[in-house]
Amino acid sequence: MSEMRYDAGGETALMKLASVVLLALFTGCASTSPAPALRDTSKLVEARSSYATTWLGEKEAADDAKKRVHELLQNDLTLDSAIRVSLLANRTLQASYEEVGIAQADLVQAGLLKNPSVGATYRFPLDPGHGPGIELNAVTDVVQLLTMGTRKNIAQAGLEGAKYRVAEEVIHHVYAVKVAFFALQAAQQSYAMQQIVTDAAEAALDLTRRQYKSGTISELVVASEEALFAQISLDLSRARADVAMSRERLNRLMGVWGSDTSWKLTAAMPELPKDEVLPSHLEATAVASRFELLAARKDVELVSYGLALAKNTRWVGDIDAGVSFERKPERISLLGPTVNVEIPIFDQRQAAIARIEAQFRRAKHRETAMAVDIRSEVRELSTRLSVAREIVEKYRQTLVPQRERVMALSQEQYDAMLLGVFQLLNAKQSEILAYRGFIESLRDYWTLRAELEWKSGGDLRVASPGATSQPSKEEPHVHHTP
Repeated sequence: MSEMRYDAGGETALMKLASVVLLALFTGCASTSPAPALRDTSKLVEARSSYATTWLGEKEAADDAKKRVHELLQNDLTLDSAIRVSLLANRTLQASYEEVGIAQADLVQAGLLKNPSVGATYRFPLDPGHGPGIELNAVTDVVQLLTMGTRKNIAQAGLEGAKYRVAEEVIHHVYAVKVAFFALQAAQQSYAMQQIVTDAAEAALDLTRRQYKSGTISELVVASEEALFAQISLDLSRARADVAMSRERLNRLMGVWGSDTSWKLTAAMPELPKDEVLPSHLEATAVASRFELLAARKDVELVSYGLALAKNTRWVGDIDAGVSFERKPERISLLGPTVNVEIPIFDQRQAAIARIEAQFRRAKHRETAMAVDIRSEVRELSTRLSVAREIVEKYRQTLVPQRERVMALSQEQYDAMLLGVFQLLNAKQSEILAYRGFIESLRDYWTLRAELEWKSGGDLRVASPGATSQPSKEEPHVHHTP
């Protein structure tokens, strides 16, 4: 039985109510597909990172993404291709995209009319000569229809918040891929350096043993060289383990497995950007554009709508209205409206309102605290990035060349029998540690730069120079202990 809503306010109220019903019926036909909302999310991400997201909710999209991943992994892996692969293949990201789908479904649900309730009563006559009594009624909640606009505002704020949270997760994922990529580059460079040192140490040990057999050096020199070679070999094993660990971390972030993990990464870390000057408005940019903060603002908006709804309906309670049909035992039929009204005597929603007010204050405090933290994080990272750049420059221009020179002079003095073997070994170890420190400091610089770009919401990208990073124009010297 069709249900009809009646308002005693007159013809104008009836027309307004009819328009609300028609709007609700039209909204009920809205699509539950998250595709449009996910396109909005992709635009947010692309504006911040120049990378678009891909939702694999349809088979065609999944097949295209799989093909594209294979194509990207055919060539040497670059930072750009690693990020693109991760956005196509990482299933954790795909799972986060469904948060937008859930919020989209909630928005559609908020615009749907509540289904009417239909009841029936059949009464058997207890007195002879009377027929059975029949009562039929159909009612629906009137308040939920009157508050539909507010409930849709709440759901819309929830959807916008979900878009921002998912976009923030994607931006954070891009940052994580960059960190893993730089870590792998550093690990591979350290391993390559350690392999050169190991080969040199092995050659030096072989030469030392031949000299010992000829009687030109003591057994102590041989024992020292053997101990050094054992230590260097252990360092090589650790370096190889670091490469494997860094590689698998990047595999997990990209979401690849099987034959797709056979990719190659040959490029070394880029050099420092020349004449680096950070934008002066990073704090303001971060507060205005951090998706995490924008989502927190939507949470405040959502709770404010809920608070307004609770206050506006505190004296109304539940109202069920509809039509009722009754057939009496005397075979008399009755038809008319029926209304069930909750009388707010004991519960005027005071506890619910107090709870939502506390939630609103909590949301506001969290938003403010997040803005303060974001500003502090940007200032901290800016300082740390500046210091990291200074450290790289000191390694490249001062410490590594100095250690190379000390090693070269130590070798000359050792050849002239003016320096002992232990002083020579100490100089060699210091040279190795200096070059390793340079690689790690360069890795730390690019990691901090990626974090600052993420936390500031700005664009700090620079064109990668063609030359690879080295502490000097030449490869690090490899000195042999004779």
